[in-house]
Amino acid sequence: MIIYHFTSSEFALRALRDRRLKIARINELSDPFQLCAADFSGSDTQPKLEAFRNQMNEGYGVICLTEHYRDPVLWSHYADGHRGVALVFEIPDDMAIRVSYQPEHVKLYVDAAWQRGGFTESDLTQLISIKFSSWQYESEVRMMCRLNDHFCQIDSKGIKVYFESLSLESYGVDALKLIGLIRGVRCDLKPADIASELLAVDTLPVQDARLDVSSFQIVAGETYPVNGVRSFSACCFRV
Repeated sequence: MIIYHFTSSEFALRALRDRRLKIARINELSDPFQLCAADFSGSDTQPKLEAFRNQMNEGYGVICLTEHYRDPVLWSHYADGHRGVALVFEIPDDMAIRVSYQPEHVKLYVDAAWQRGGFTESDLTQLISIKFSSWQYESEVRMMCRLNDHFCQIDSKGIKVYFESLSLESYGVDALKLIGLIRGVRCDLKPADIASELLAVDTLPVQDARLDVSSFQIVAGETYPVNGVRSFSACCFRV
């Protein structure tokens, strides 16, 4: 399926240069109710869910994406106030977890899960796919990542940061296939800036966003190719 990832220009260029996208840890997600969508029917359910969330934070993360790019609110919230970009990806259908927006908690029997030895990955998939209905404007799609399977760096604060690899080649093995980039209506990122982070063998389709005042939506203009200029020897090799 074709999906979109909003980010700032700075992080977009970094993703192009390093051929990878930062994985969001469970405890970093913007929704404080994340993984707490279960019905709190027992007196000690919430502490168990909190323990479960901390456990899952150590082993899993997500890539947050969306099914569309037209909503201006998404650009305001996640693309640096329209100064950033939308990266256009193609991902396998079986890796796409569509978020379901619910007005109430769902039935997930926490005690039963603990009695059988803990939560399963299936439980995590169910919980990671549920958000409160007010978030519905996001039309979010998620990719769940096992952190042990991904490249890790230690940042300046001593925190582990994990990355999902991406490719610009249709034949690549990476799940994230970058097939385009849409520049925000306030984005000052020039085609030459994009080209400087691509290899000479790369061509990335780029579009410029504009305002459709008749519908209060964002629309993308004509696609034009941006050809890379970096030599292969200058590439930042992934581990």
